[in-house]
Amino acid sequence: MPKQDSRDLRATLLQKAIELLAEPQAVAVPSLRSIARACEVAPSAVYWHFPSEADLRSAVLDAEYADLVASVENALDHRPPDSDALEVAGEAYVNWGLSHPGAYQLLFESADPLPETRAENGPRLQRRIVELAVSVDAEDPFSAALLLWTVWHGLVSLRLHKTEWNWGMTPSQANHRLLNALKTT
Repeated sequence: MPKQDSRDLRATLLQKAIELLAEPQAVAVPSLRSIARACEVAPSAVYWHFPSEADLRSAVLDAEYADLVASVENALDHRPPDSDALEVAGEAYVNWGLSHPGAYQLLFESADPLPETRAENGPRLQRRIVELAVSVDAEDPFSAALLLWTVWHGLVSLRLHKTEWNWGMTPSQANHRLLNALKTT
């Protein structure tokens, strides 16, 4: 390989890094060894229950996604009668994401597909949001639900990653304003 000038190598390295970022990146689960250290057990104890990181990742995704679904459903099931169901669902979703940042990133900001084991919870949450989205667009509630989910995801993701910004409103206020804007369009 011919010797490169350090400026040329820097430019080549930068370009290759940019090219690699063109593909979504995985979000890592803590290693089995780091979990063993945190639990103060031997690594073999972790491997007994989770033979691979893929097994651990799947179990984490299952548990966290089920918890998200339960949080949203619980909020909807116990909402005051005069409250807006979409606002309640959005607030529960946003609050869960902000209080579980690592899990949220693993679930929704990773290139890795959600394994099939989430099939039971996935459609349940999607159906619930589609049912609620009828109030936004009765003719195409599925598209409205995807738009709502996109809005809630953006709210969570930006607040997780741009903590230095002055938002000028709480997540609840932001959810309220966003839903009002969607309903008036």
